[in-house]
Amino acid sequence: MDSIRIESGKRRIAINDDPERVITFDPQDILFAERFYAAYLEFETKKAAFEERLRTVGTGTLDGNGIPIDVDQGIACMKEMCVFMREKIDLLFGAGTSEMVFGDTLSLKMIGQFLDGIT
Repeated sequence: MDSIRIESGKRRIAINDDPERVITFDPQDILFAERFYAAYLEFETKKAAFEERLRTVGTGTLDGNGIPIDVDQGIACMKEMCVFMREKIDLLFGAGTSEMVFGDTLSLKMIGQFLDGIT
């Protein structure tokens, strides 16, 4: 029987060189590109709103230790942004991807490193 070989174009990327933590995706897949671009546009919209919220934090009264009394609002905003980005990553790369990549950590820096590595 004749056979043809079709290359899927899928990329396998290990997280921190760990063969147990691997992401697989096809950057040439139009559906992946469509989801990636939609997530990017949604992130850009949300990012502006988050940045606006953060601009107002820490500009007011300080407590006795010199810490802004509204620091909890800044932390809540950054947490919300991390959770949002992790949800988008899971939509793009599959449920549980964020847990595999970041564990329980909510870090905008780590999420940025991940997205830079993927692009």
